[in-house]
Amino acid sequence: MRKSITFIFLLIASLNLLSQNQVFDVCPIKIGQEIPVDVTVQNPLGESVKFAQILESKKLIVVFYRGGWCPYCTRHLSALGMLKDEIDSLGFTLVGITPDRFDSLAVSQLKSESDYEIYSDSKAELIRAFGLAWEIDSATYVNYRDQYKMDLETWSGETHHLLPVPAVYLIVDGVIQFNYVNPNYKIRLRTETLLAILKSL
Repeated sequence: MRKSITFIFLLIASLNLLSQNQVFDVCPIKIGQEIPVDVTVQNPLGESVKFAQILESKKLIVVFYRGGWCPYCTRHLSALGMLKDEIDSLGFTLVGITPDRFDSLAVSQLKSESDYEIYSDSKAELIRAFGLAWEIDSATYVNYRDQYKMDLETWSGETHHLLPVPAVYLIVDGVIQFNYVNPNYKIRLRTETLLAILKSL
């Protein structure tokens, strides 16, 4: 019998964690809810791809991450990339979704030393459709830009200042089987936990 497991960790974002003293107001889609298939993203060549086309892979791991500028994200992508052979053997396809511009996707692949598919959602349409979008405040944006030399507008090519709450979705035959969503960007789904869940599906 197919097992469906949900781990959703929605935590309070403190000033120390995220330079923003506010709670993330996110409502991620969950098991049993409709998947937004008509949203368009871009591949590394700048070509538009419907999410429905990505879903043609019957068994999918979708990783939403903040960007190639985020070391926690690239480390997580790298760890997932090291599981590629095992993921392939279980019949799953791994894809990444980020608000980075399509011409910045190579940075993620280079830093994470990964070769799986990564797509740009620079307008944050898929991120919003999955209920994962949050907007950083003006003070945090300026702090990222001036202190850390990380300009979200440069990376995304947009002025919306939206980032996804880091998340992992497992989708089988168009149905969400598992999701992990955690506003604490420092805490990611452990690879051994992911493998155990993949083997249970």
